[in-house]
Amino acid sequence: MPILYIASLLVQVLFAYHAYRTGRDRYWIYIILIFPAMGSLIYFLFEILPELWRGTSGQTVQKKIRRLLDPDKDYRAAQYAVGIAPTVANCVKLAQVLMARKDYDGAIAALQPALADHFADDPMLLEGLAYACFYKRDYVRALDYVEQIYNHKEWPPKDYIKLLRARLYQETGKIEVAENALVELVKSFPGEEARIALAQLYQAQQRHNEARTIYQDIVTRTRHAPPHYQKAQRAWIGQAKDALDRIPAQ
Repeated sequence: MPILYIASLLVQVLFAYHAYRTGRDRYWIYIILIFPAMGSLIYFLFEILPELWRGTSGQTVQKKIRRLLDPDKDYRAAQYAVGIAPTVANCVKLAQVLMARKDYDGAIAALQPALADHFADDPMLLEGLAYACFYKRDYVRALDYVEQIYNHKEWPPKDYIKLLRARLYQETGKIEVAENALVELVKSFPGEEARIALAQLYQAQQRHNEARTIYQDIVTRTRHAPPHYQKAQRAWIGQAKDALDRIPAQ
């Protein structure tokens, strides 16, 4: 009982302090102090909870709930927008929704008509088509779109496109070219994904020692990295740890 009383008193003090510091109407402080448990509960429901609901985390939760209740809402809206105004921006938005649904053929169908006239070499459209073809495992076609990006005179390829190109070289049997591209890319790539890709290439070639060296480097180096970097690279760090457990010893 004393523990519950102390906890209730602590909540009461915290809520009263919150009401004071955030400039709430003074009557909230009176309600919290005069009606300890009920006042704190009412304050939470009417003041704190709506504030949390409007925040970034609350917005994320709301989006997830809406997506769960109506999973096709974004698709219908994007499809309607293209039907009204088939602009490049609307086509890209529809393709993004379709990609999230893993409808890669649909994404390609949405983007290809926009790839015309003065948008014929638009990098955004080419990137979307390249990734859609990559995910549907049409690697030759995906590589063709990537090479078109590389041939663009005004838009140098981003690092993630360089990574996609290296992977496509590997998937189309150009192993040496893929390895050289990845070895060069890991020098500047902002994250661990390129190193994972290089280690996976070595694994596919049964070069387990080289792969193990990269995986161990990722795990060791990121152990002392800033928390925000560890969080951003969590998936790749996890892959490196899992690979170290599975890779054959030599």
